[in-house]
Amino acid sequence: KQSMEMVGFTPEKQRRLFAVLSAVLLLGNVELQPRKSVYHHDEAVAVRNTDVVSLISQLLRVKQETLLAALTAKRARASGETLIINYRLPEAIAARDAMAKCLYGALFDWIVLQVNHALLSKKDTLRDHQGNSIGVLDIFGFEDFGPYNSFEQLCINYANEHLQYYFNQHVFKYEQEEYRKEGI
Repeated sequence: KQSMEMVGFTPEKQRRLFAVLSAVLLLGNVELQPRKSVYHHDEAVAVRNTDVVSLISQLLRVKQETLLAALTAKRARASGETLIINYRLPEAIAARDAMAKCLYGALFDWIVLQVNHALLSKKDTLRDHQGNSIGVLDIFGFEDFGPYNSFEQLCINYANEHLQYYFNQHVFKYEQEEYRKEGI
């Protein structure tokens, strides 16, 4: 918490951050189960543990009914009308997981933005320092794709090797050049 305060996170911002993070973690605890729809030919899902959804809705400050609707059905527009289409169980699980990923991604982006703004000194403007920012690179790797690597794995390996090459060039070769210039 001290580190967060040092980069400008107020106690209220910290509470909201941890509330969203808690909601993301709790989304993984939402249990979905198939249920019979009003129309017998249509599959639908229901949330088994609505108490968890209630807690998530409080943390996110959204209506519980709205969150339940988002977890169990999707909306589609056709011919100017809004249709509500029930998820099947696999779709509902994917929607729940996508919601958690989306919330986490938005939270992460917001944290990076807050830290970037905090690192600018008072006299600096964003216009003067457009290139200064925090960047995070996460490249997939170490997956087991069976006996043969796919094109995806080839691209991942290619990117990793180029990053390693760039790192070696930047850190070692350029530093050696600096040392040579300084006579070290």
